[in-house]
Amino acid sequence: MKYGKSLIGAVIGASVLLSSTVMAANHIVKAQVTAFNPLVVQIAPGDTVSWEGMNGHIVNTLFTNKDQSKTEYIPEGATGWTSAMGENITTEPLTVEGVYFYKCDPHWGAGMGGVIIVGEPTNLETIVATKPKGALRRLVKKAQKAVK
Repeated sequence: MKYGKSLIGAVIGASVLLSSTVMAANHIVKAQVTAFNPLVVQIAPGDTVSWEGMNGHIVNTLFTNKDQSKTEYIPEGATGWTSAMGENITTEPLTVEGVYFYKCDPHWGAGMGGVIIVGEPTNLETIVATKPKGALRRLVKKAQKAVK
């Protein structure tokens, strides 16, 4: 009898784990010359994002400031990422809600960047308060428009 209850418990536990994995979605972003398409992706917590067509591109959440310091515009407690040149990558499941900004290092001068919004945009107003300039400002405006 104990074996039967243990087996049932194991099956139910595995079903719960597998169902949450099955429910997670993977969202595709394509690199096209000097733009990511789509520019803004809204996803649920636990989903992943994949980049395709990355020949000559890098996906990076680390931005270099004028004073050469580095800043990541991602939610507190989240982990950013940097791909290798030309690497098609997939993020780990993004579980921390908020807005994630990323860029293509070789094409950032042309404004090649994008936004991932995971669940609620919890950190967007904090990023707006930094008064971003240039291409980052354009991405912030796109994020604001997407969440309206």
